[in-house]
Amino acid sequence: MINLMKYLAALLFLTFHAGISEAQYSSPADNIYVGFGTALSSYAGGYFGNAYQMRVLSGYDDDYYDYYDYNEYYYEDDYTIWSPLEVDAVLGFRLEENLSLEFASSFLFHPNGRVDPQYEYGNIGEKNYVDRNSVSSLYAVPLSASLKLHSSGYSSDGVYLKIGAAVQYTSEEYDRYRKVYFYDNEYYYNVYYQYLGTFAESKWLPGFTGSIGAQFSLSDYMSAYTELDYSYFKINGNNSNALALERASYAQLFSFKTVVYVSF
Repeated sequence: MINLMKYLAALLFLTFHAGISEAQYSSPADNIYVGFGTALSSYAGGYFGNAYQMRVLSGYDDDYYDYYDYNEYYYEDDYTIWSPLEVDAVLGFRLEENLSLEFASSFLFHPNGRVDPQYEYGNIGEKNYVDRNSVSSLYAVPLSASLKLHSSGYSSDGVYLKIGAAVQYTSEEYDRYRKVYFYDNEYYYNVYYQYLGTFAESKWLPGFTGSIGAQFSLSDYMSAYTELDYSYFKINGNNSNALALERASYAQLFSFKTVVYVSF
């Protein structure tokens, strides 16, 4: 009898231990997810938004202003199909049934920025010139850590609200050049260009982010979500040049994102 009781106790212990091990083994599949996606994005508001708003099928000679201000030096017959371009990555951890912690990063490139041209006119002998800035380019990497509140459970279809802290690595540059024009023997109009230099700067910008979205299941281990995202970043510039990092006091990013993620 004693041996039988020892056997049953050992069997119960092994069964209980196996159940705990199975639970510990299966929980990561419910608690961690990694995803990738893309977004329709645009900066908006203020100097930064005017420079780096969304531009679709935009040529540098779209209108009179663009043609004579931006097109002639580097960018003749150049078009931007879509800017900014964005790729997103997320890493999430389940904290409670209706609460998760999500780390997100985005990679944005905007090759068609419109900073202040900063015209300067003058002449050298009989030659006239105008100095101006070219179009600018922007590379930005917003990073965020957010709490995500789910309406119907972590792994269920439903809506959610997300809010958190954010920073953005921002790199920006433009060229400055001189257009020299004159008449040769009063008959021929001549033009040539001189490169004057490049203005470039990189900064980390502090801020915050907030989102509202909907999630839905695609399979047992794959899901997706679509969200409207707003991010705000503070800028401290000294107005030393035409870069948005020097002229703007803030940057606002609006995004409509779609992310597909897997649990493992």
